[in-house]
Amino acid sequence: MSLRLTLALLATTCSGCGLIRPVVVTPPQAPGSYSTSVEPSTEPPPPSSAPEGGAPSPRPPKEEGAPSRPAEHVTQDEVWWSAFADPALDTAIQECFANSLVLHDVRDLIYENQLDPNVPQGWWYPLQVGVLNPAGLSHVVAIVPPAPATRARYSIATADVGVRYQVDLFGNLAAQRSAGMNFAEQQRQLTEARVQDLAQRIAQVWFDILEARALRDLTLRQIDYNKELLRLIQARFEQQLTPRLAVLQQEQLLLNLEAQVPLISARSALLNSELKALLGRVPNPADDIVPLERQLPDLPPPPRLGTPGDLNANTPEMRLQELRVAEVEHRINANRASWLPTIELVGSVGAAKVGLSEPVLHQSVVGVNLTWAFFDGRRFTEHMRLPIQLHRRHVQYQLALNTAIGRVQDAVVQEETGATSLRALRAQVQLGRRLLDEARRLFEQGRSDYLTVLSALTNLVGLERASLQAQRLLLNHRVAVYRSLGGTWSRDVTLNRE
Repeated sequence: MSLRLTLALLATTCSGCGLIRPVVVTPPQAPGSYSTSVEPSTEPPPPSSAPEGGAPSPRPPKEEGAPSRPAEHVTQDEVWWSAFADPALDTAIQECFANSLVLHDVRDLIYENQLDPNVPQGWWYPLQVGVLNPAGLSHVVAIVPPAPATRARYSIATADVGVRYQVDLFGNLAAQRSAGMNFAEQQRQLTEARVQDLAQRIAQVWFDILEARALRDLTLRQIDYNKELLRLIQARFEQQLTPRLAVLQQEQLLLNLEAQVPLISARSALLNSELKALLGRVPNPADDIVPLERQLPDLPPPPRLGTPGDLNANTPEMRLQELRVAEVEHRINANRASWLPTIELVGSVGAAKVGLSEPVLHQSVVGVNLTWAFFDGRRFTEHMRLPIQLHRRHVQYQLALNTAIGRVQDAVVQEETGATSLRALRAQVQLGRRLLDEARRLFEQGRSDYLTVLSALTNLVGLERASLQAQRLLLNHRVAVYRSLGGTWSRDVTLNRE
């Protein structure tokens, strides 16, 4: 009988080990290169290969020129904002990582999830030591046959100290622990995404502050120029060389420019308050973080995009989706292992005393407990639900990849079109200045009326402001490119625990 039981347990062990499979997540298929062309296609689309009423199969990516090279491995020490060569910007972002209350909260949540008491944590988790069997004192009254029956009264006192340890023979606890640690790592990836979003937002606010400063300086220069021009017009009006209408038009333009200065100052104050809140400070409108000598920088050299497949390792959003797929795989392993026997090593040492006059009886137990539920409705329902959940996670994985590819492509297209627009605006600004100088020269010579000067001046004011705004948008588009490409540097930030 013992041999049969041993063989049965051995066969169960071998079959149980085959049920637990290693979790390997295969990333979804990605195209070979990004599509960032904004030129309209003149070629007719190829005929669909799908049956009538069905969905067409995906086309292989079109190779344009040389094949795309994989992106260089981004080390945890490399950060994208170093491309702007601004030590003050680097200091501000590092201050955010150290002092942001939001990051303090989510960083602690990672370690809180790692210590979830419902997740097996190590060799001590399945171990129980203590009074495992109820200890107590009871009074017993019994009728003892045969006839005539006699009544017996006695008291029993028992106390046991035991040890119970569950042997994870089939990997049930290991699968549960992997699923729990996987969930904690998901929280880390969410935190990394928040860290990268904060770095992106700080850089954008930084450039917005520089733009507000440049816009204020530009407006003050325009005000000075218009005051000089107003004095010229007033002098010509006093000499009856120009009508009163020209003076009024110039005064109106000057008042319009002067009214914009407080609005620009208010926007600058709000941006400084937002920047300090991002850094973990108490919001304050004082402009004392961005150095006064800073100006909007030129666009640094473009980063290497690599291939869309690199996003699986470089972006926290894709790492999160990979972990979500692996989590379900671990839960499937845990469900399979739960159908196998649960084996516990038990031992206890105790004493029992019957009545006051009887001696103390010592007792000890050493053995193995085997628990095997052949059917469990809850586990059966979970067994049917997990494959459906796994399929949904794979669909979400593919959807996340498509979204990540779209973010890179959109950011690159916005940067390229923004750079083209900025070049055109700067050329228009140069031409507008020449046009204003020529119109003013003709006006001063009496060969043209003031309407030509006013039109050229208004046009130049709008062009200079549009050029400044386009430069700031171009920098923001580059920051969006960096953010869409991700990086592994954010893991170091999440490892800092207070």
